[in-house]
Amino acid sequence: MERSGNSRRNNKRNWNGRHSQEEGRRKNEKRGSNRNHESKQQNHRTETKLPQHVHEDMQRDLESIKELKQREVICPKCGKPIEDLVSALADKNTGAPIHFDCVLADLKEREPLGENQQVTYIGQGRFAVVHFPNMQDTKKFSIVRIIEWEEKDKKFNWRQEIAGIYSQVH
Repeated sequence: MERSGNSRRNNKRNWNGRHSQEEGRRKNEKRGSNRNHESKQQNHRTETKLPQHVHEDMQRDLESIKELKQREVICPKCGKPIEDLVSALADKNTGAPIHFDCVLADLKEREPLGENQQVTYIGQGRFAVVHFPNMQDTKKFSIVRIIEWEEKDKKFNWRQEIAGIYSQVH
């Protein structure tokens, strides 16, 4: 019995016995229509509503965040507004928010740096003068000295307010 080319085309399979991409797409489209119908049925389930006091608390928190973002805080170093209060540091003298970049620029001016040294933030309100044996390879370094910018245990009101609002919302 001789096979015709048409029967082979209708039953399109690759060399490994699997259906061709076109055949696979057709089957997926058929499956997808069933899945869409199932997901529509799932969406019609009754939604649970939040209690009124939870909804009111969420609204109050959102309003607090909005008010905090609208507040204009001016950097004492450069005189420009601080738009990202979360990344600000506390001023050494007043405790008021100051741009991170302003602190870094101030430290670079004041700190004597040797060859292959630079000022780097190391976290928790501290900076360090670090030495790189090879400036192209910043993975290897040694800390020459640590600069305490913010006092370790001192709490700043503006930062506690941000933390309080953030922890309530998230």
